[in-house]
Amino acid sequence: MDFRKHLDEQVAKCDVFLAVIGRDWLRGKGRKGKSRLEDPGDFVRIEIESALKRQIPVIPVLVSGAKIPEAQRLPASIQELSYRNGIVVRPDPDFHKDMDRLIAHLKQPVQGLSEPQTAPTTQSKPVLTERQPMSSAAPMDMVKVPKGPFLYGDEKARVVIDHDYWIDKFPVTNAKYRAFIEAGGYGEQQYWSDDGWQWKTKANITSPEFWNDPKWNKPDHPVVGVSYYEAEAYAKWICKRLPTEQEWEKAARGEDGRQYPWGEEFDKTRCNSSESGLRHTTPVTQYLNGMSPYGCYDMAGNVWEWCDDWIDKKKAGRLVIRGGSWTNAQKTLRTVSWGRGAVDYRYKYVGFRLVQDIP
Repeated sequence: MDFRKHLDEQVAKCDVFLAVIGRDWLRGKGRKGKSRLEDPGDFVRIEIESALKRQIPVIPVLVSGAKIPEAQRLPASIQELSYRNGIVVRPDPDFHKDMDRLIAHLKQPVQGLSEPQTAPTTQSKPVLTERQPMSSAAPMDMVKVPKGPFLYGDEKARVVIDHDYWIDKFPVTNAKYRAFIEAGGYGEQQYWSDDGWQWKTKANITSPEFWNDPKWNKPDHPVVGVSYYEAEAYAKWICKRLPTEQEWEKAARGEDGRQYPWGEEFDKTRCNSSESGLRHTTPVTQYLNGMSPYGCYDMAGNVWEWCDDWIDKKKAGRLVIRGGSWTNAQKTLRTVSWGRGAVDYRYKYVGFRLVQDIP
């Protein structure tokens, strides 16, 4: 496979990225005598570029007396590395002390280091100390929904969710789902439920229903034509899960019982609905002004989204889908609206987003 894509996928699984920098880091040469960091195909450069574009802490680890390189000496795509907090790791007898300090920081929740730091006015760079603990960082493209009460359903009943959780900012896109396919996800039984594996095998399913249709397979559009079984398998592969419908609704409407993610009144400029007249999906980042209170996009319109709740308690028949789609009008796009889908249905207007538990 394309090593650039493979490296990007592996970095995407990181909670923290450590860039180990030695004294000769800038002077390293490739096979043609060219500076390695000036080569767009260099492994290290690709990994750092991938890490910097994600919402994870990127920490320079300085060894052998190295200093954080000045931004102007780096390729433009990784200059942001110069403004990250770094940590010095010295040789013996201080090696284990410094490593223990780094490990102690990493064991704490990590947040705040994913934002670029203000450029220093001198060549001295900030170094992490015991008094600069990290705190919890959101996984890439996810936002936190805090535990506590919210107003649920048309009746606005007070419901309490007793746990914090991360939820995807966007529906899962074709680009993200492609990684699952290329990693062999359709051939790995470990990711599938018993029923899902039996269904997939019997029907010879190897990709979503409309995977090769250019109208539906654009990289930044939500993946569609995925059954509940496929969404469930993708979730297990990426170590997440489908949301319950209450988790989904709280992420969509916040705590105040609003009708739409942005407020009480429908606005066709804030979502992809039948009123838009587009008759197809749109990029998941298109409707910035349609975000939910927690920062989720497309929780009204674009695609319905699978939830991990059955319509009835017997877990038979159909599952709940939420959010409405490009085919639906404003009433169906309310945060309280729901639909139903059989586990093996693969619609042009149903996708999914995922949640991740916070320990």
